[in-house]
Amino acid sequence: MATDPNAVMDQLQKRSGCLKTSLLPGIAITMALWSLIFGDSGIIEIEPGEVAVIYNTTNIGLFGEEHRVVQQQGTITYVPWFQRVEVLDIEPRVLRMEGNKRVNEDHGRRLTVRASDGSNFWFNKLEIHYQAIPAHADFIVNTHGRGTAYRHHAVQVHSRGILRDEFGRYSFLEAANPASYGKGTSDAKNLLNDRLRKTGIEVTQIITPKPSFAGRVEKAIKDRQTADQEVLVFAKQRDRLGKQRARLKQGVSEKKNAEYQSLMAKLAADLQKAKNKAVSVQREADKYAIGRRAKGKAIHTEKITAAKAQTYAARERAKGLAAKINAVGDEGPDVLNVEIAKHIFPQLKRLRAVPYALPSHPVDIRHLGLGGRVGKGGK
Repeated sequence: MATDPNAVMDQLQKRSGCLKTSLLPGIAITMALWSLIFGDSGIIEIEPGEVAVIYNTTNIGLFGEEHRVVQQQGTITYVPWFQRVEVLDIEPRVLRMEGNKRVNEDHGRRLTVRASDGSNFWFNKLEIHYQAIPAHADFIVNTHGRGTAYRHHAVQVHSRGILRDEFGRYSFLEAANPASYGKGTSDAKNLLNDRLRKTGIEVTQIITPKPSFAGRVEKAIKDRQTADQEVLVFAKQRDRLGKQRARLKQGVSEKKNAEYQSLMAKLAADLQKAKNKAVSVQREADKYAIGRRAKGKAIHTEKITAAKAQTYAARERAKGLAAKINAVGDEGPDVLNVEIAKHIFPQLKRLRAVPYALPSHPVDIRHLGLGGRVGKGGK
């Protein structure tokens, strides 16, 4: 008689299921009694500020998922031996770094940093405020271990290394500047969160005091700060003097501009007066010129008229003389002799004549050139 393999397997599975169904309640009851006898009751209280992770220590689906996070406060139950409960403290924590040695997971030794110039500086008391992320409690336990292991393995280890790297970028002078180590604190917080959030932890705040330095470095810093303050004072004085100079320059400019505007107004008035005077003078000159031209024209006309009259009279006299000359020419030489007698004979009355004889004795030079006075001298 042939046997169907599939039918055989179905029968075996049914028998196994019936066995499991009949055995598991008995096993659970037995374990519950064992737990009551030996103190593991399978009941746990989740206090405020806590979160629980329930692990299935078997691969049997009857006991739930592989692990699950319980964030609600109150009482929860589990099956001992088949399930394991890890309670995680999620209260905000503060990691203090101060002193010369590590006390516990919340108190580490002080943070010492090597600056970029080779000098060392430290923070006497540095605080890191952090908190476990409740929803990632299972990841925290799986990554860092049970209980408070994450406080040391995650926060102390990572924070110290990152803070040293970030603050070590600065020289001791830069680290002494609050703006520099303030920026370093902010950058360190961001880097810590980038690294720790992946493991279920969040840094909420980092409080860094003023860094401390060796004695000679402190003196150099103080000298530098004094010099910087002097520079700031001088810069403020220069700025104040610059503003004062600008105000004085503006005042002088405004004063000179007012004087310039006043002078320009006066010159404009003087120019207008000069133009008015020029117009008046030009008007008088034109009037005088018109009068002079009119008077000259009148004189010119008068002279021309007189000249024409004289010309006419001269022509008439010339005509009369010409007629007279022609008449004399017609009368002959007698008329000429008469005219000569009229004009010459009257002049002969003024002539004197002295008889002339040759001297019988040498000539006396005293008698030379005396003319008609010789006879008088002889007397």
